[in-house]
Amino acid sequence: MAGIYSVNTSARLFEKLARSLDGFCAKPSEDGIFDVIFPLYHLREWICPDGYESYKGKPEADLSEEEKLHAGLHEMPEYRIVRELCNSAKHYTSDSLTARTNILQGFRAGFGRAGDSLGVTHFLVDGREIRDIFFPVYKVYHAYFDGRKASESRSTQPSIDT
Repeated sequence: MAGIYSVNTSARLFEKLARSLDGFCAKPSEDGIFDVIFPLYHLREWICPDGYESYKGKPEADLSEEEKLHAGLHEMPEYRIVRELCNSAKHYTSDSLTARTNILQGFRAGFGRAGDSLGVTHFLVDGREIRDIFFPVYKVYHAYFDGRKASESRSTQPSIDT
């Protein structure tokens, strides 16, 4: 993947996602949804570019971390919703998704979070606040990149021979 400008690696796309999600969670908006759903959906492809073909027929024990992430997200209900949102936004398909989405204006018990303004906009899918859908998917990516950082840190530590 070549990427564009400085978003040219999966780690950089994750950083962009983190900034976008942080901004969206602080102030939910329709523009913010677009800024979040595209990297939230497509980062999986940047991490495991060959997708299912890279691990088709492999025993689960032999999967790389990237392949496990790819397969795990595919099975995740929240990721399926993110995929539907992203594809609907890209291709302007609205069949069943339109009936499953709703917008509520103003702080609502059960949907609001600490720090939300009284005028917050809640975006719902299947009766769930969209931040509750985005965050579990984000956590999968966060765990992956945290694991990579820890692994890189261990590999750069000088060894002490005694």
